Amino acid sequence: MKQIDLSIVNEAFLDSYLKSVDVNKIKTALCDIKYKNIIDNLKDIITTNDLAKYSNFCDAYSPSEKKEIKKAFDYARHRQKPDFMEHFKKLNIKSCPFCNNNYIYFYEKEAGKYNTLATLEHYYPKSKYPHLSLSFYNLIPSCNTCNSKFKGNETHEGKILHPYFEDFNDKAKFSVSVNSLSVNKNIELEVNLKSNDERCNTSIERFQLDKIYKQHNDIAKEIWNKAQVYNESQIEELYNSFYKNLGYSKEDVKNMIFCNYLHKDDIHKRNHSKLTQDILKQFDLIKR
Repeated sequence: MKQIDLSIVNEAFLDSYLKSVDVNKIKTALCDIKYKNIIDNLKDIITTNDLAKYSNFCDAYSPSEKKEIKKAFDYARHRQKPDFMEHFKKLNIKSCPFCNNNYIYFYEKEAGKYNTLATLEHYYPKSKYPHLSLSFYNLIPSCNTCNSKFKGNETHEGKILHPYFEDFNDKAKFSVSVNSLSVNKNIELEVNLKSNDERCNTSIERFQLDKIYKQHNDIAKEIWNKAQVYNESQIEELYNSFYKNLGYSKEDVKNMIFCNYLHKDDIHKRNHSKLTQDILKQFDLIKR
C-alpha cells in the first residue's frame, strides 16, 4: 500500500538479476528468425522499468507462438531458483503491498536455503505478455490471495496502481465511523476506504479491499479505544519513567502501544499498518 522502496535497485543489482535469468536457454529456444525482435532486445526486456515500451512485442504472434515464448522464458522454473528469488527477498517487503493484510516474508527453511510466503504478481500477465514474464519490474511480491484469488480472467495492466512506481497510501485513506467518542467496549464502529483516484479505486475493487477491511472492525475498535486511553501526556510519562532508560524512542513506545509501525515508510513491515496509521491520523493522534 506504500510505494516500494527501490533504492537498492541500481545497475549492479539489475546486472545480478540478469545473470540469474537463463538468457542463453531463452535464446536457444527462440532461435527462429521470427523471434529476432525479442532476442535482440532481451536484456532490456528483462531489466527495463519502461514495460509499456515492449508491451506490444507479442501482439503479432499466434497463440501457439505465444505458448512457445512462454515455455522458453519458463517463469515456473525461475521461480524455484534461489539466486533469482534472492533479488525479491532483498526488497525487504514483509506485508503484501496490494492489501497490507497478509504476510509475504522470506524465511530460512534450513541453513542457506530460503522459503517464502510471497508469490510474484505479474503486472502485465504472462498469458498475454509471455516475453515480460521474467522482467524484474513486472514482478511484484504479493500474497497468494491478491495474486490468485482476486485476479480472475480480467487483466488490469495500466488500470491499477503499480507499487514500484505509485503510492496507494497517498491516494486512498481509511477512516472509521463511530457512534461514541469515549472508551467503550461495545462501541459501534465501521471501517471505510475511499479514494478520489480512478486507478486507485480500480485497485480497491480488484483486490476487494473495502470488503476485506470491513471485516476488521474489531481491529479498528481496539486501535480507537487505545487511542482514547493513551494520550500524548501518558505516552510521555511511560517513556520518561521506563523506556527512555532502555534506549527506546517515543516513536518506539507508540509502536508498542498500538502494536504496529506508525511511520508511513514502515507500512510494508507489518500487516494493517496503514489502517492503524490512518485511524490515528483521523483523530490527530499522529501527524498527517
